[in-house]
Amino acid sequence: MSTQNPHEIWQIDAGGRIYEAPFGELGDWIGEGSLQPDDKVRKGNLRWIEARRVPGLIPFFNAKHQGLPMPVVVSTTDAAPAEPTTEQQIITENLLLPPPSFIPIADPVEHSIAVVPAEPLSAKRNPDFCVTHIDVPTVFLCDGCGNGFCKVCPNAYGGSVRICPLCRGMCRTLNEVVQKRAEKERRVSAMSEGFGTADFFNALAHPFNFKASLFFGALMFMAFSVGQSVTALGGIYMMVSALFCLMLANMLTFGVLANTVNNFAHGHLAADFMPSFEDFNIWDDVIHPLILSIGAYASSFGPFIVVMLIGLYLITSNVNSQMDAFQQKVDRIPGTHYYDNQRTVDQSEKVKDVLGNISNKHNERLRELQDAASGSAAAVSNGNTESVSARETREQEELWAMAQESRKQGLESAIGKAPDTRAKESEAMVQSFLGLAAPLVVIGGIVFLWGLFYYPAACAVAGYTRSFAAAINPLVGLDTIKRLGGTYIKILLMGLVLLFASGVVGAIAGAVLAPFDMPGMGNLPAKAIGALFGFYVFTVFSCILGYALYKNSDKLNLHS
Repeated sequence: MSTQNPHEIWQIDAGGRIYEAPFGELGDWIGEGSLQPDDKVRKGNLRWIEARRVPGLIPFFNAKHQGLPMPVVVSTTDAAPAEPTTEQQIITENLLLPPPSFIPIADPVEHSIAVVPAEPLSAKRNPDFCVTHIDVPTVFLCDGCGNGFCKVCPNAYGGSVRICPLCRGMCRTLNEVVQKRAEKERRVSAMSEGFGTADFFNALAHPFNFKASLFFGALMFMAFSVGQSVTALGGIYMMVSALFCLMLANMLTFGVLANTVNNFAHGHLAADFMPSFEDFNIWDDVIHPLILSIGAYASSFGPFIVVMLIGLYLITSNVNSQMDAFQQKVDRIPGTHYYDNQRTVDQSEKVKDVLGNISNKHNERLRELQDAASGSAAAVSNGNTESVSARETREQEELWAMAQESRKQGLESAIGKAPDTRAKESEAMVQSFLGLAAPLVVIGGIVFLWGLFYYPAACAVAGYTRSFAAAINPLVGLDTIKRLGGTYIKILLMGLVLLFASGVVGAIAGAVLAPFDMPGMGNLPAKAIGALFGFYVFTVFSCILGYALYKNSDKLNLHS
């Protein structure tokens, strides 16, 4: 008796899909490559095991590995043997399979006989018509012998698998074969052309093929970008809202990038760049793209952020040595205890100064009258002493400047800092950073250049792997850069062009809409225009990466 019933239904986990087939047909699957040694199989509700661990399948894997003809397992039973067919008589002519050598058999099947199958009984014919029913158009094509078959001729396994009755190869639908051949020819042609300027212009035009996606995507990105300015309103709720807007903006951009890169890399060049939200999933459409963006930014600009934090710590430490100057600034803030006390002292000093000035001016006028009476000059002849009118004008200007500065500080304490104040503070921060140790400044510049250089690779890895571990691992990105070679230099140059264009548009929008610049909130109209153009630029950048990966898919082992 055979240990395995060839008619028992087994389940096969092959290529990520579950199939069902009689155990006696699994040898055919192994012969045509549909069942691999590491694929999982099981009988009934038993646990899944690797196919190479099933004793009845070991001879087939041995024959496949050694390049020998696939055996046919004949199970012995207690019933009287059926009358052998002509094909079985041809097959079983004492041709036994050699002993297995590469897979150890822990529990050999004693009642199985390995024999060599017969050669196909039919020669190859016109693939446009069924090889059996010559007047019926082809529906399936065999990957092995290339013959065509109608809908009923191939043997069906698992509901979707079709096996050639002649060579036991895998049969596919005619439309699938035609599409696959056309895609292969298109890919080979694209690879021979190489990645270049034409792809850059195609990337510029691609977003306009989906105007609705471009319009609504840009509007969403604009809303999320402008929403980040609500932090100026203060309060924990505004800060949380701004953080949420930042997350949504990154979700949108990296969702576009991952979708575009994945589609282009696998040959779907006419696909929409926007992800499909028909089957919205919080993980796939929100959290996962956000995690990918974190991985890409961390691997690119993470070292620069660390250096900046170290520099910020050193700057903060340096500020401690300047606390006296800082305390003087605090004393000038209206509404504080120090300000009120200091204002009283200042007023007393000003009263003294005013009384002294009045006394001095009275004395000067008496001297001037005496000089006029005696015919002396009203001022020293060498011009070293200012006239009274000039000095009074200068003092009035100084008092007016002090009043304006006091008014400015009062307004900034209520509604936020003015643009020129923010610019001065930024300049002071940069000067403080540059004033640190030279090695730290040099290291900061180097790691910033590293971020600019590596960022396209990080985005590409995040797009075609969709893995946070791969996106954050610099080794994966460096391997991608190595495989792309000169193509990566072209990607960098195209990215710099897009970055420059985005900066120019932002600068023009900021200059034209400067009157709308509000303290704290910034120039919201300019931010909106910059966000609209920025979404388009990021979409073009995603298309550039997609074209580059598509034309180098053989180097990166990407398969459609």
